[in-house]
Amino acid sequence: MQNENAYQVKRKLGNGSFGCVYLVCDVKSNQEFACKIVSKSMLGKYQAEGMVRQEIQIQSSINHRNVVKVFNSFEDTKNIYIILEYCKQGQLQLPSQPYTNKQLIQFLNQMLSALDSIHQMSLVHRDIKLDNILVHEDGTYKISDFGWATQLSQIKPILCGTTEYMPPEVVNNQSHDHKVDSWSLGIVLYILTHCRKPFIAKTDRELIKQISEKEIDIDTSLDENLQILIQALLTKDPSYRPNIQQLYFSKWIKFQMKQHNIFNRYEHEKLKNKFRNQKIEIKSVDNRAIQLRKKKQILQDCSLSHSLSTQLSNCDMNESGIIDRQKFEKL
Repeated sequence: MQNENAYQVKRKLGNGSFGCVYLVCDVKSNQEFACKIVSKSMLGKYQAEGMVRQEIQIQSSINHRNVVKVFNSFEDTKNIYIILEYCKQGQLQLPSQPYTNKQLIQFLNQMLSALDSIHQMSLVHRDIKLDNILVHEDGTYKISDFGWATQLSQIKPILCGTTEYMPPEVVNNQSHDHKVDSWSLGIVLYILTHCRKPFIAKTDRELIKQISEKEIDIDTSLDENLQILIQALLTKDPSYRPNIQQLYFSKWIKFQMKQHNIFNRYEHEKLKNKFRNQKIEIKSVDNRAIQLRKKKQILQDCSLSHSLSTQLSNCDMNESGIIDRQKFEKL
C-alpha cells in the first residue's frame, strides 16, 4: 500500500464480499487499524464501485462512539483501501447462553444511541447483524459495515442486507424506511436472548416465507415486558413497528436503565418537551396466543403487543387508536 501514510500488514482478520480485512500498523505512530482492501476488478464485475464509495462517504460522516470510525481511505489501480478503527474483540458472536438483563441493557443502550444518531442524519444502515457489530478492546459495541447504508430519501424497494435479518417489507421488495433497522435489531435481540435465530430454513425461498408469514416463538420464561419488546420489534407490518426513539419509552428499557443507572435521554424532562405534543399511532399486532404466568395467575390468549408505546407503558388509547404524548408523562 503506497500512500502518504505507511502501514505494515500484520495479519488477516477476515473476508468480505469484495475483498479482505487486515490488521495493519501505522509505521509512524505504531497505532493499529483494520484495513479493508476492496478489489476494483470485483467491484467492476458486480457494478458495485459506487456502493463502496458511498459506504466510505457515509461512514466517514458519522462521529459516534458506537460506530466504527473511518480514519483514512485511498486507492491505487487495483484496490480501494479503507483504514478503520480496530476492534480487538472482533464480531459479536452467537452466545452459548442467554444474555443477562445487565448485558442486554448495556448492549441495547449503545445500539439505540448509535442508531438514533444515524437516523437523525436521515441515514438507514440496512444491515444490522451480529457480524456487523464489533466489540472494542474496552467492551464497547460498535456498528460497522455501511455497505448497504443510504440516505432515507434515496431508498428504493430492493433486496438489501442479509436475508436472516431482513424484515418482510424488504424480502418482498416493498418500500421501506428506517424501521428496517428496528426489525434487524429485534433479530439480534432475539438471538442474544434465545441463542438462536428466529427463522431457520434450508433455502432462501423457505426463509423468505417464514419471515413473511411465520410468527416468532418467544421463550415464555423471559420477563413479560422483554417478550413484548422483542415482539414489537419483530412486528411484520412496519407501520405497527416502533422506531428507535420510541424504544426509549418501552417499559422494559425504562426499568432496566433505571436499575443499572443508565441515563435515558428521552426520559429526561427537557428532552420530553420535544415530544410533548406529538401523537403516536397505536395498532394491534396479530400474534398467536401465549401463556404468561404473573402473580401466580395464568394469562391466556394474550396478544404480546398492541404496540410498544401502549402495552409497555400501560397507556389507554382512544377509539381511533391514537394515544397522546402527554399520557407518557404520567408514567
